[in-house]
Amino acid sequence: MSLIFQYPLWFIFFCLALGAIYSLALYYKSSHFVEDGPQFLWIKRGLALLRFLSVSLLSFLLLSPLIKSNFVEKIEPVIVFVHDNSASIPLHWNTEDSSNYIQSTNQMLEELAKSYQIDYFTFDQDIRAIDTLNFEGKASNLSKALEEINGLYYNRNVGAVIFASDGIYNEGNNPIYNEFNFPLYTIGLGDTSQHSDAKIVQVLSNKIAYLDDKVQVEVKLLASQLKGKNYKIHFGSVNKGVFSEISSQSLEITKDFDEQNTSFTFKAKSIGIQKYRVYVESFPNEISLENNAYDFFVEVIDNRQKILLLADGPHPDIAAIKSVIDLNKSFELEVQYANRFNAQIDAYSLVILHQIPSKNNASAAAIAQIEKSKIPVWYITGSSSNYANFSNIQKLVNVSSSGDKSNDAAAYLNKDFASFQLSEATSQKLKKFPPLLVPFGSFNLGIGTKALLKQKIGAVESDYPLLAFQENLSNRSAVLLGDGLWRWRLYDFQENNSNQAFQEIIEKTLNYLALKGDKRKFRVSTNKNIFYEGEEILFEAELYNDNYELINEPNADLIISDEEGKNYPFAFSKTEKAYLFKTKSLPIGSYNYVASTNYNGKQLEAKGAFSVSENKLEGLYTQADHLLLKQLAQHTNGQFFPSSQVNELAKLLLAKEDIKATLYQSFKTRPIINLFGLFFLILALLSIEWFARKYFGSY
Repeated sequence: MSLIFQYPLWFIFFCLALGAIYSLALYYKSSHFVEDGPQFLWIKRGLALLRFLSVSLLSFLLLSPLIKSNFVEKIEPVIVFVHDNSASIPLHWNTEDSSNYIQSTNQMLEELAKSYQIDYFTFDQDIRAIDTLNFEGKASNLSKALEEINGLYYNRNVGAVIFASDGIYNEGNNPIYNEFNFPLYTIGLGDTSQHSDAKIVQVLSNKIAYLDDKVQVEVKLLASQLKGKNYKIHFGSVNKGVFSEISSQSLEITKDFDEQNTSFTFKAKSIGIQKYRVYVESFPNEISLENNAYDFFVEVIDNRQKILLLADGPHPDIAAIKSVIDLNKSFELEVQYANRFNAQIDAYSLVILHQIPSKNNASAAAIAQIEKSKIPVWYITGSSSNYANFSNIQKLVNVSSSGDKSNDAAAYLNKDFASFQLSEATSQKLKKFPPLLVPFGSFNLGIGTKALLKQKIGAVESDYPLLAFQENLSNRSAVLLGDGLWRWRLYDFQENNSNQAFQEIIEKTLNYLALKGDKRKFRVSTNKNIFYEGEEILFEAELYNDNYELINEPNADLIISDEEGKNYPFAFSKTEKAYLFKTKSLPIGSYNYVASTNYNGKQLEAKGAFSVSENKLEGLYTQADHLLLKQLAQHTNGQFFPSSQVNELAKLLLAKEDIKATLYQSFKTRPIINLFGLFFLILALLSIEWFARKYFGSY
């Protein structure tokens, strides 16, 4: 303990001087006592000393001195015991093996607990500070468990971390790349030998399919120790627990460790989330049957948006646009010609007007329908366009041209366009695309119109638009002031052996124009449509008033229904301006949900569907990886032990001299005025002086 002064030490003399002056002024030649004389001289000197000390101490405290204390803390070592609690652990155990291991492990921990503190953890996909095991974990994330331990015990006196696992991980990164600050003593569980097993390792298919589409399912198979036998693979749909086979195959297993891929194709016939299953018939003496089947879900939707292309007449640009739309499952194109127009515009999500109005056909009826329905329109002009009429029927751009003369204009990208972006690859390819034929004249953009592509005439980059877009409160529209899109498509394929750049330009234009605004006042969504068993399912709901401002005054309810028609009622919790509900408790199956609320006397509902599938990660790979555990121990200056030698681990740790208590020295600085003893000392000095003066008649 020491004192720290914030002022020069010689300031203490001022404090002493102040105390001396004060006591002399009070007691020198004092005549306030009832009896005075030589016999009271020593009493007066004693009282003067008390006043000197109290005033000097108070003055000293005004200098704000600090007291520095030294502390030494003894921290005992801790042993951290981390055990794998995933479902793959007991696959190789018989009753005797598990009983012997548990007994030996308990004995080891009891021995270590006599000398060290033991902290217990179990892990699967997550890590928990508990000491009970049930081996029900659906996944193994070794790297996450090690990261958590590393963070929890940072700067702690950890003697060792005992890590018991089979070395199999199916989530997270390879733990060998983790940085770990403590010696890791690994216990190898499970069986490293290969057993007879046929498994479905992976099934790949589209998560979303459109109605009546053909869907391909890729299946990855793995067989060990089954050479010469045949897979018998079945594929079908599952409805209310009943399997309906769609097709089957038989494949020969040609090696002891045989990996094969196969595929199935089916037609999406029913709307909604459909459950499908692939399974392999079991063989005798397989170590695990859980990996012989694989369930997956496909959401079948009917969401194609119909596009009407109304043209003045046949043109190669129409074929170029059609080639892109035919490859896009989101759109369905219908081509009509102005002289035979008989469509109802309300049935379409987008209308493409190709060289309409033309010089020969004003198409007044069709244009009137489009204006009335407020449907998005893409205008494409050309040599047959009537530019006077064209400028009157739309507000994107005013074109002053007779249409008799034209220019060759290449496209260059407007970098200030922000509504959507073309990829860097397409932007580079676009620079080399051949020019389009554009009308000779002047172009004035309307309010809110922005050009994605501008005209480059010769070597001059003009401000004239080539492809421009406009968005207002009712709809979106676009205009392409050029003839010759077919040249872009042909050039793209000749130069790049694909039409990706051309397709991207057309598709992004269509996607932007045909985007449907969501006008619902009550909306509900899940974080995804397909979940694993035990995975958190998140429902988020939003309620809007007439001005489309978020509100959440009324309560909102949620009813989830399973395949059997059983209902699970829940209530949403309110967030700041919306609604939220979370659950992990739903069993495997397909579900529909209806969310509802009552606002302004109206019952509002939102519906949807999702599915919960079985998590079979722990059954896919059953061969223990003790090599990984050995590498982990080696990289952290630890040691690997088979499960049969856990008692040897206890002896090793008890004999290690570097596992011992650690002394930590620390310093604490605080103002000396905070010392209670000093307060009572000054109080005592002043009190004794006061009582003495009172007693001897000074007061």
